[in-house]
Amino acid sequence: MAETTSPASSGPAGPHFEGQVGAHYLLSLLVQTEARGLPGALMRRVKFQRAPEGHPLDDVIVTARNAKGEQAVLEIQVKRTIGFAPSDEVFRSVVGQMVEATKGNSFWSSRHELAVATAKSSAKIDRAYQEVINQARQIGDAKTFIERINREGSVNNDMRTFVDTFRKHLAHFGSATDDEFVWKLLGRFQILIFDFVATGSQSEEL
Repeated sequence: MAETTSPASSGPAGPHFEGQVGAHYLLSLLVQTEARGLPGALMRRVKFQRAPEGHPLDDVIVTARNAKGEQAVLEIQVKRTIGFAPSDEVFRSVVGQMVEATKGNSFWSSRHELAVATAKSSAKIDRAYQEVINQARQIGDAKTFIERINREGSVNNDMRTFVDTFRKHLAHFGSATDDEFVWKLLGRFQILIFDFVATGSQSEEL
């Protein structure tokens, strides 16, 4: 089931790109496949622009269920460009939306993922920021994760800066900034690349 409000009238990220990302999930819904960003869960519903209903990352909201019938939710904020640098106001605003999402009653007790969908990748996104997110998911505790981030030679400076920037943005919005919270929230975050603007776009072909 799809529930929509026109991105052209309410979307802040550029209606064309936002519409393309939304169309990707609608097509996934039609063919009843796994939702990108929610592996192991089949699409059940797609919603758009639902901030008033408690979805701070509100551009695309995906609901899916796994083989056991357990629900999974993915909230996506669509940003045609985002750099994740310390000076990037777009990234800071997204972190603020993530902080609001964590205040939901069932956020930490359910499979609830948060993502940014953007049109272009970069060397830093591919080699640093995605690696931080992957490590947050793979490492089983906050202490080990932060120790690895802080240890010279274990990660590159871009990875370390990304975590530091994320923590500072959390503080800006009055959120918890302890190692446990940073690790847990990074483990719920995804950067999804939809290269619709590229020549020979793989996303468009799919």
